[in-house]
Amino acid sequence: METIEINLEITYMKMYIVVEKFNGVTTINIDRQHTRNSLDEATLREMTAAIDAFDKDTTAKVLVFNGEGGSFCSGFDIDEVDEKGYNNMKDAAVRLLKRPLCDKTTIAAVSGYAVAEGFELALACDLRVVEETAVMGCLGRRFGVPQSLFGARRLTALVGLSRALDLLITGKLISGVEAHQAGLSSKLTATGTALGEAMKLAKSLTKFPQNALIMDKLAAVNSQLNPNSEESMRDEAVMTSLLGSAIEDIKAGVKKFQGGIGKHGKFYKLTDYPLKDWELEESYEEVIVEKKESKPKTEESNESKTEDPCSKFTEKKP
Repeated sequence: METIEINLEITYMKMYIVVEKFNGVTTINIDRQHTRNSLDEATLREMTAAIDAFDKDTTAKVLVFNGEGGSFCSGFDIDEVDEKGYNNMKDAAVRLLKRPLCDKTTIAAVSGYAVAEGFELALACDLRVVEETAVMGCLGRRFGVPQSLFGARRLTALVGLSRALDLLITGKLISGVEAHQAGLSSKLTATGTALGEAMKLAKSLTKFPQNALIMDKLAAVNSQLNPNSEESMRDEAVMTSLLGSAIEDIKAGVKKFQGGIGKHGKFYKLTDYPLKDWELEESYEEVIVEKKESKPKTEESNESKTEDPCSKFTEKKP
């Protein structure tokens, strides 16, 4: 009988993440299920430490990101953005700005919501295993939050300018099926299977010699995400100059969200003034048709109906 050795080691559990290692595969599991795995400052710093530890671990070859409880990640914690400010959250997430995120291979196991900075985290990974029912998109558009983790560049590199602009400008959400059709996923899978399929993929990659794999990956990523030109430097300067004004929009947007506007990914009723017809969602009113009862017939009419049809031909007696 063949003996299979399973080397599963939980390296550590922090407040909001769990790091596991299975042979050459490491997983970072975000566990803030009460907020659909949103990222507060503490979670971002724990993730930074876990990613750095993976980088330094010579036995670890592939890193898988996962969200517990059916959602990948819903982006920055809105309450913390309000309390600590957008810039503090960006500072806590600075490790996620690295392009590529790691020299070694990274995979996102996307289930449920992967929106706002959660969408950007998925884009930062090299490969994405996406469930059919996943929901992905730039939900920060509703409240003036820009792409915080180089999401615009990464999205454009992955799906092309036209599709990227459509998602970035409109902020619309797409399903896992649509994401796969757009080229965002390496594998489309059934609901509840993203992590298992991501682990299978990661395990299959550990058998390859890693030096050549990393060399080819870096060549591809750097050709798309790290262009060194005057134009790209100018764009960075323009984006930096706009950030101050954007932060004021973010503050206003946070207040709206906390007041209940835009919950559950809604794009309507985002403003305080009456919406125009073209801004309203299509709706269908339920129309109930009641059958009216006919009025009761008079006794006289009833008698006339029961009258002998031959009576009019009968001669009346004097």
